[in-house]
Amino acid sequence: MTFSDPIFFLVFLPVAVVGFQLLGRFGRRSAIGFLAFVSILFYAKWSIPYTGLLLGSILGNYLISIAIDRSSKRPSLQSFWLIAGIAANLGLLARYKYMATLLTFFSQVTGGHREWFNAILPLGISFFTFTQIAYLVDLKQGIAKREGLLNYTLFVTFFPHLIAGPIIHHKEMMPQFSQERRYQLNRDDMALGITWFTMGMFKKVMIADRISPFADAFFAHPQSAGTFNAWAGVITYSMQLYFDFSGYSDMAVGLARMFSIHFPLNFNSPYKSTNIIDFWNRWHMTLTRYIMDYVYSPIQFAISRRRIDQGKKVSRKASATAEGFTQMIALPTLFTLFLAGVWHGAGLQFLLYGLLHGAYITTNHAWRIFVPAESRLKKLMTVPVSIGITYVCVLVGEVLFRSPGLPAASSVFAGMLGRHGAGTMTEGSQIILLILLLSIVWLMPNTQEILGQTRKDDEPNWSIVKALQWSPTLGWLAATSVAFIISMFYSSSNATFLYFQF
Repeated sequence: MTFSDPIFFLVFLPVAVVGFQLLGRFGRRSAIGFLAFVSILFYAKWSIPYTGLLLGSILGNYLISIAIDRSSKRPSLQSFWLIAGIAANLGLLARYKYMATLLTFFSQVTGGHREWFNAILPLGISFFTFTQIAYLVDLKQGIAKREGLLNYTLFVTFFPHLIAGPIIHHKEMMPQFSQERRYQLNRDDMALGITWFTMGMFKKVMIADRISPFADAFFAHPQSAGTFNAWAGVITYSMQLYFDFSGYSDMAVGLARMFSIHFPLNFNSPYKSTNIIDFWNRWHMTLTRYIMDYVYSPIQFAISRRRIDQGKKVSRKASATAEGFTQMIALPTLFTLFLAGVWHGAGLQFLLYGLLHGAYITTNHAWRIFVPAESRLKKLMTVPVSIGITYVCVLVGEVLFRSPGLPAASSVFAGMLGRHGAGTMTEGSQIILLILLLSIVWLMPNTQEILGQTRKDDEPNWSIVKALQWSPTLGWLAATSVAFIISMFYSSSNATFLYFQF
């Protein structure tokens, strides 16, 4: 059951909303317990056996959190429990996500011919695993405090984020579950949440799902596509991925807001980025935050400590040297993005996807540090030029992201470079559609800007934003209702979000 499944928004969501309103009258524990219960039912609709896996993961991590908390005065024992918890979580993830690929690889290396097939990947396993690892790490470091089982269960299972993120952090969610407030529906939050959800569903159903057949047809036979069709196919997929993930992110945030729960933003017009660092700060924002906090920063800290022990500088100025740049920036970046690539999938194409973006970001840092601001080359990098170059770099990565393997990706790249000939011109209707979608992506405000939900520092000062600014009026009610009804008629129980496979 996905957010765009009619069963979800016509049956499950109304039951969840009404139940929350009724049980909220009895206080916080009743409301929290009900949300946890319906969240588990939401997951069970997909698979009852894997619901047991989810609950086992929650219980196991909760018991580890108790052990970490109780051994706070014995650092070595506390470290043992943390390592055991991380190992168990990563082992579970590896079992379902990577084991078949690794066994097949080793079988081929040793001369065998057996091909191991992947088990069905538990929905959202990467997200609920990463969420719990972060909690254990922060608990050990004294940043988090031990929670009751009810709060912890809702923290992990809350259905708007359970299956595809955002990757929520305990410090922004636990206080919302713990505070004593009126646990019933809030009129303003409901109006905003429904609008946010509807805008996301319209993007998903009426844009991403409508253009997906074009992208699927191209990637099914990339070897037959000439230059024009190859570029059109890749750009079409980039639009599908953009509106699919943007739509999901909006729906997740909107669903949480209906229950007066504030989620962090996870998508912020990434194709408007002027460089690849900016892109990762706008695309899957909570994943970027996670790998920065729990992978990149610890690696960089360890390298800094080692340099200090060796009597070397670790300042920003030291990073401007070749050795300092390599150790302090390049190596942590490449390793972190390598892991991010592997997280997306077990195939070699995902490994290369991560390394490619690691190389992008390393180059971006080198550009900032080593190329003088007054250089002629930097002056040529106007905003439109920078956005265009960044978008093309992202397109190259998305070919690896979408292709089923390296041979297919190679065929796509060959087509883009003209190795299959110029080919026939793409149909005019598809070209017009792509121009329209690119115009929306680059020129129009995004959902949170229209809804007035940006940080003050990020508020755009565009007249078009002010003209489209949302408010709970009859006009917006009518527009939202029409968008919802249109999306409802085109929605399908068979459609899935692209990030569900991770």
